Amino acid sequence: MPVFFTSDVHLRLDRPERATRFARWVDCLAGSDTLWVVGDLCDFWAAARQRDSQTEGCPGLRSLAHFRARGGALHIIAGNHDLWMGPLYERVLGVPFVPEPVDIVVQGLRVRLVHGHLLGARRLWKAWMESRTFFRGYAGLPAALARPLDGLLEQTNQHGRLASEERHLEVFRRYAAEQSAESDLVVIGHVHRPVEELRGGYHLIVLGGWHDRANYLRIDEAGATLRSEPDPE
Repeated sequence: MPVFFTSDVHLRLDRPERATRFARWVDCLAGSDTLWVVGDLCDFWAAARQRDSQTEGCPGLRSLAHFRARGGALHIIAGNHDLWMGPLYERVLGVPFVPEPVDIVVQGLRVRLVHGHLLGARRLWKAWMESRTFFRGYAGLPAALARPLDGLLEQTNQHGRLASEERHLEVFRRYAAEQSAESDLVVIGHVHRPVEELRGGYHLIVLGGWHDRANYLRIDEAGATLRSEPDPE
């Protein structure tokens, strides 16, 4: 049976297109399939600013609950955005976080899974934003302050996106090379551009995000295939 891997869906209610895209894809999975979400299923905005009762109604989470109900196997790794959402995932989806790194064998391939934010490429201020202190403080801000800060962060990320991606990819490449003796394939999230590299003795796949396309990895008897699919017209 095929095993699927995805990451960085960044579900949040004010970005409904992500939930629609993700739910459409999950609904096509069979009840015999296995799905690994390699971090950041939900966005920090959802974690800090949306009530659990609101988030539970997100079509993306509902699709995962239906996938589980029809027999699908679901595993979730915590990303930097959804680190504090473990209790909600357990209640709604019935699965706890799986501690990283994860080592599994799929179709004879030894696969190492990590989200990627802890590998050493992130800025110190980004690490501080993952703290419980920042999470609680941001959750308590009036909406008139929280929304502009969210917009500022998005602008900052977009402005420095290419440099940040290259910095992370260099770290990811070194990590994959270090794991090559024990792993045939290293699968990482965090960077929102899908990347596959097979060189220098290592095989690295960066899953990419779901902001404007469906990005995922499928491993079956034919091997590992990274796919990037636009929305249907």
